Amino acid sequence: MNKIIDRFEYLVILILIVMLMITIFFGTLLVPWSLIVDLIGGRDLATEPRELFDILGLFVAVLVGIELLKILRLYLVAHDVDTAIVVQTALIALCNKVITMNLSETSWTTLVALAALTLGLAAAILALRRSAP
Repeated sequence: MNKIIDRFEYLVILILIVMLMITIFFGTLLVPWSLIVDLIGGRDLATEPRELFDILGLFVAVLVGIELLKILRLYLVAHDVDTAIVVQTALIALCNKVITMNLSETSWTTLVALAALTLGLAAAILALRRSAP
């Protein structure tokens, strides 16, 4: 029974890796495409910071995908997940949220929650680095 579960787990992770690779590929193509469309469309990214933040959000989303790919690959090969990589990926994803959010439409409670999450993830990274051999 364990062999069946192991093979099923391997297959599911392999499928997730392939789908993530496709997503990262198209996301990577979307970043320059979005930039070119904005520049050709006559938008001045310096005067429209929202457009710049959208492009940066796409860029960071691709980076999060790459980090997720590292996690899945590590799990597929070693059946082990490095906690530090997971926490770093969570911090990158949180930073993506902070970069792309509209501060004028965000409540103060959401900002406090994001600050607490950021501090918690930073503390976790610090604790993991100090406990590493």
